[in-house]
Amino acid sequence: MGRPQFVCPSCSSTSNAFIYKRGSRTLEIALWFLIVPGLFYTLWREGTKLHVCKTCDVVMISVKTSHGQRLIGA
Repeated sequence: MGRPQFVCPSCSSTSNAFIYKRGSRTLEIALWFLIVPGLFYTLWREGTKLHVCKTCDVVMISVKTSHGQRLIGA
């Protein structure tokens, strides 16, 4: 599976993550009928992705940060 990329600061889980995107999928689809606003809205949603722990619904931290390294014990 490889090295974990994110760790939960609450439960220290490294595998229970889902990607949460801000905004609305329905609005995104509707805006694509106008093309340009749809493109910008899609780019905005892609840029606001968050990895959230499935166990406790807390935003996960990258293991590349110093806090993430402390949480995984590296």
